[in-house]
Amino acid sequence: MSRNGEMASILSIAYYLGAFKPIEELDFLRDDPRKLQLYKLGGFQRYAESDLSMRELARRAAAQTLEASGVEPDKIGFFLYVAESFDRDEVVNSAEVNRLLLDLGLGNTVPIHIALSDCANIVAALRVATALVEAGGTEHVLIASVDKASRRYGGRRMFQDMSVKSDISLSCLVSRPGVGTYGIRYIGHHNSAVLIEAKSSESAAYAMEKFKGIRRAAKRARETLRLQPGDFAKVITNNYSREVIKMFVELCGFPKEAGCFGNIGRFAHAVAGDVLINLKDLETDGAFRPGDQIFLMADSVTATSVLCLQRRDESGRAAAET
Repeated sequence: MSRNGEMASILSIAYYLGAFKPIEELDFLRDDPRKLQLYKLGGFQRYAESDLSMRELARRAAAQTLEASGVEPDKIGFFLYVAESFDRDEVVNSAEVNRLLLDLGLGNTVPIHIALSDCANIVAALRVATALVEAGGTEHVLIASVDKASRRYGGRRMFQDMSVKSDISLSCLVSRPGVGTYGIRYIGHHNSAVLIEAKSSESAAYAMEKFKGIRRAAKRARETLRLQPGDFAKVITNNYSREVIKMFVELCGFPKEAGCFGNIGRFAHAVAGDVLINLKDLETDGAFRPGDQIFLMADSVTATSVLCLQRRDESGRAAAET
């Protein structure tokens, strides 16, 4: 770590949403009024749908990030493309990712594909990007996360009906400490591979193991930073149902009301991109002050990842440095 305990920093978060549609149009809810009502009680109102390819979705967000940052293309050494192929209609492939780099004017940037952690993929990407910056391999790393749900029946339905998958892309740059709006102070991961078997056969056993993992990951983050729950200004999670978010926030050691719920009804679930989209929207709404500590937790079937950030002032300094 360096500079006030920061490992790296995040700047120029941007995202692109497909067209909003009411959840009443979802194929698996259209003829099931009882289940539709349950989704509405969970806070869901709309999802985002796009006819764009994954490559074009990613380009829309990444181009915004590059323009906002003002960083020269030759200073971006690596591009982390965050996307899953399993059960999607498009398969991630080298040709399309390299064409995306050409679209963005990054013809000599090295592409790396980040996958397998599903809804926690963005934090895995931030860890890889941070390591590349810390090692001196590059000044900046561009991250683009993109997801487009399958068009097959029920393709937008999530595991245990926790949310609705939307067509969304998210991007940001990771740079050295002191450059970006948010200093990265902690990144931690927990994975329990056995959950991939338990999820379909033993719901009680799955829940017990999953809850232990969430508690362990959150406790490790707070202890590493020597911070208490009350020291964090916001707790940000993926956009699951309102009650699931409250449960996850409590498992992380915070009051359930500390969660962020504003985007559940707006666009539901961006898979990996949720936590940084929520962070961006809170920033736009003026939710943070310089020095604020922010706790982000991304969770998937087997993985739990925790990201702790500190909001910096407009000059790029943390409050402790002013």
